[in-house]
Amino acid sequence: MTKIEFEELSEWSWAIRELPSSVEAVFIDEDVILAGDKDGSIFCWNHEGEVLWKQDVGNRVENFVFSKKSNSANLFLVAGLEVIGLNYSSGEIIWRAELEGISDWVVIDEVNDQIIVTSSVFDLEYYDFIEGCCWRFNFDGKLLDSHKMDEKAWHLYSNKDGAMLGLGRPKNGILLVNNDEYEHLEILDSPICCGYKNIFGHANGSISILEGRGITTQKICDSAISSITIQNNDFLISNQDGKLYCNKENKATWEYESNESLSLINGVESSEIDMVFASTRTDNGSKLFLLDSKDGNEILTSETNSSIRISSSKENMLLLGMDNGKILIFEMDLLLRRLNQQKDSDEVDESRKKMLERLRGLRK
Repeated sequence: MTKIEFEELSEWSWAIRELPSSVEAVFIDEDVILAGDKDGSIFCWNHEGEVLWKQDVGNRVENFVFSKKSNSANLFLVAGLEVIGLNYSSGEIIWRAELEGISDWVVIDEVNDQIIVTSSVFDLEYYDFIEGCCWRFNFDGKLLDSHKMDEKAWHLYSNKDGAMLGLGRPKNGILLVNNDEYEHLEILDSPICCGYKNIFGHANGSISILEGRGITTQKICDSAISSITIQNNDFLISNQDGKLYCNKENKATWEYESNESLSLINGVESSEIDMVFASTRTDNGSKLFLLDSKDGNEILTSETNSSIRISSSKENMLLLGMDNGKILIFEMDLLLRRLNQQKDSDEVDESRKKMLERLRGLRK
């Protein structure tokens, strides 16, 4: 394991982009990198670093999704009280719609040609979410309907079976949205607090997997699940106690433990090994870890006073969005080469140190 100062690690990045304020959303595909900040700025770059377009939507940007079914509004996001449809190529705002409460998530239901959005209302007196709502729009921004709930949706996903919402208290379970039909599925008597695709993480340390109309559950730990992702059919699951589990076919292959909750997890690859990136996220900064996917061994660790707000990965690229507005982009083969060069340099420095000590001894 090698501990790297974050300033030095930043210098090893493939590229750095920057937004005016804290980065809250990042997206990468074969052609572009998109990022949005807490004040509503959105930038779109190509991979060479050229700014293709920029936009200001006036409020915190979260959760980019893109559809190939529309030539007009085809990039959708939530920002503050609104859901917004933009043109992916130009950044032009095509439509925007105000919701009740704060917007949370947006997905595209390609089967039914609609946009699904969730929002929630936070009560300062009770210091809790007291209401949620699911909204359906068409690609032109027309509101099709809304469905109010006593619960906040903590996860939203859409596939060929329609959209699925992971609910918190009091009802818990999953809300299925198939076109204009809403159906509640009971699972465990435990709130859903996070999710990845059709996998839902519960407050009691379990996960539930929805396939068609069938649900399977698995107990992972005794602490609330904080993040889930999949890499090469391995389930990577973290909890609020700071543990990260790698499960294959319902069996744990390795575990990793930090001192704080690992809120961000991404699988990323190089030409030689597959890796797992994990990070804490607090107002006082972040601790980050790069692990070998095979056994969970540490490759490097680092710590920063600037919080890592969001992370994203695609193949061999890892993006870290920071609360100081910077987006660090790492190409993993380059990162590993830099790490090996530093190790070789450290070995040379140590050998030189020992030689000088021997010479000093001979002079006595």
